[in-house]
Amino acid sequence: MIHSTSLQRGLALLLLAAPVAALAVGPGSGSQSQSNIRVGNCQVSNIQVIYKLDSLMGEPTVSGSYKWTGNGNCSLPSSTTIWLKVEDGSGGRGYVRLKPAVPQANGAYGYNTSGSPDWDEALCGFDGNRRTSCLPPSGAKNLWKSGRVTDFSVTW
Repeated sequence: MIHSTSLQRGLALLLLAAPVAALAVGPGSGSQSQSNIRVGNCQVSNIQVIYKLDSLMGEPTVSGSYKWTGNGNCSLPSSTTIWLKVEDGSGGRGYVRLKPAVPQANGAYGYNTSGSPDWDEALCGFDGNRRTSCLPPSGAKNLWKSGRVTDFSVTW
C-alpha cells in the first residue's frame, strides 16, 4: 500500500525535475573529424572531436574531448586546445574552448570533466589559446539557443 504522503512527495519531485529538463538548451552534441593536419611537431592523420554543449538551470555546460591517430612516438603539445565553431543561420558566430588532457597517439579520448563557463566567456573569438572578444551574455545566450557546431580549429 502506498501512503498518500509518499505519493505526494514522488509527484512533487517529478514536477520539480520536469522544468529542469525543459531548460536544457544548447548547440547540442556530436562529433567531427579532420584529417592530415599538423599539431605542434606532430603530423596528425586524423583527429576526432566529441562534444556536448548544453545548459542546466539557465547556465551553459561544456563537455568534450578528442583522440588522434599518427606517429606513436610523437606527443602533442600540452597546450593543445580545441575551439568549436558555433554558428546560427543569421551569421552569428563564436567559439567554445575545449581543453581536455592531451591523449596519446592512437589511443582513447583525453580525460575531461564538464564545465560551466560564465555567459560572458562562453562564446568568444580566439588568438592561439587565448579567448578574445567574447559575446556579451545576451548575445551568447541567443547564439547558444539557435547555433550549431559547424567546425573546429586546433591550436597549441
